[in-house]
Amino acid sequence: MPNDRILVVDDEETIREIVCSALSAARFQTRQAANGVEALAILESGDEFDLVLSDLMMAEMDGIALLERAKERYPDMPVVMVTTVLDISVALQAIHNGAYDYLPKPFEREQLLATVRRALEHRRLKRENDAYRTNLEALVAARTQQWKTALSKLEESYDITLEALGDALDLKDAETEHHSRSEEHTSELQSPCNL
Repeated sequence: MPNDRILVVDDEETIREIVCSALSAARFQTRQAANGVEALAILESGDEFDLVLSDLMMAEMDGIALLERAKERYPDMPVVMVTTVLDISVALQAIHNGAYDYLPKPFEREQLLATVRRALEHRRLKRENDAYRTNLEALVAARTQQWKTALSKLEESYDITLEALGDALDLKDAETEHHSRSEEHTSELQSPCNL
């Protein structure tokens, strides 16, 4: 989506400039960091980002270390790893550590934009799903409380109805007045539990 904020992390300034230029042309807001340490400082400064696009091989702190730290502190922020390393085990390790995707260098502008858009859409859908689940849980809790209240009122109504029927029976015949209540007490006394 336009105006999403992306942190571009790469130790090669030229690569950062090219990536930021392509992203800015697609109406994304970008910020640059030269390594993982600088990227973490930017993330911890309070700036919010929708995505981190990070090189894998960098001095001071590599992309995997940045990925692990970023995922600890910002678990819902996708991280896309970018690298010239063509070893599939490196890509699998990055994804295993929580990267959303892996983008091998060199890449085409459209490939970059498609990966970024997919990662941002994935984040948006995950947030919508989390909000839906939270709302659903609240709705279930409210409906459960309504059901408990209705059940309680129904039980109370049942007790009142039984008492009214007993009173009606007592009023019907003067000879049996209070007889229905006496039988209730007698049956309680003769209950097998009371013997």
